[in-house]
Amino acid sequence: MILQASTIVFIGSHLSIPGKQKNHETGQEEDKPPLETMDRKDVMKFPFYGSAALFGLYCLFKFQKELANLLLGLYFTGLGVLALAGLIASLLQPFFRGKFWSKVHQFNIPMVDQVSVTVLEVLCICLCGGVGYIYYTTHHWCTNNLFGISFSIRGIEMLSLGSFVNGAILLSGLFVYDVFWVFGTDVMVTVAKSFQAPIKLVFPRDWSAPVGQQFSMLGLGDIVIPGLFIALLLRWDIARAVKQGKTITEGCKVFFYTNFIAYILGLVMTVVFMIWFKAAQPALLYLVPACLGAALLTAMVTGQLSDLLAYKEESPEKKEEEDSKKKE
Repeated sequence: MILQASTIVFIGSHLSIPGKQKNHETGQEEDKPPLETMDRKDVMKFPFYGSAALFGLYCLFKFQKELANLLLGLYFTGLGVLALAGLIASLLQPFFRGKFWSKVHQFNIPMVDQVSVTVLEVLCICLCGGVGYIYYTTHHWCTNNLFGISFSIRGIEMLSLGSFVNGAILLSGLFVYDVFWVFGTDVMVTVAKSFQAPIKLVFPRDWSAPVGQQFSMLGLGDIVIPGLFIALLLRWDIARAVKQGKTITEGCKVFFYTNFIAYILGLVMTVVFMIWFKAAQPALLYLVPACLGAALLTAMVTGQLSDLLAYKEESPEKKEEEDSKKKE
């Protein structure tokens, strides 16, 4: 569990680094798609929206568990197929350089939007559709984890917290959210056990048991939320390196590695206390102090606390507005 979660955070963080990517249809270097950036209002509302969604699912499972799992299972299986296909396509793209594989085809889907896909992406979707069928009919933990890993990596890769302060606010809010819903009520545990969808990673406790296996669970939020914060710190390391005239590889990634290690230690503490108390533990209870504490301590030791607190990543919309103002 610890190895899988930490690997997801490491890969997702590095995929979130802005830069160039090759368009295999034209052969030219292009900017990577910009990250979706959260603003202050988004991060402050997130714990409340999360609480409303969680309690809504709890009520739904109390009265219509079978129907809820049927509909939500179909929905998340479809999303999982697309997420896994997108991840595999991005990994295979360097090996399929021909125009046939990278030619973009556009389709108009009613009530959705115009969709652009390549032949390689269509092939990956078809292959991952088989994985989706296996998951939906068997709910095997391996296929569940494949989709969960894809969701997590793509989430960390494509979303930005916007600033260090935003990240601190979000982590603090979700710290309270996690503790309340796990220790204060049975809502979180009930939903996690009832919800048959790839919103968590599951791990067999006894690999030798042929049937009736018991599983440990780790919610994707316990991977993605700290992962977004760690990815932000990696980009902060890179921004400092670029400012000093260094390349990405030459720059010292001290904030990233200290927080990555802190995240692993937080996961270890979660597992230890789960075994010790023989009860579910809110992982963010240990992960939030570990990550926030490591970041602030590193900043104080290196004398960069004020710079870290002031660090911001502009959203694509704001950048476009500033560029247009400069042109005027």
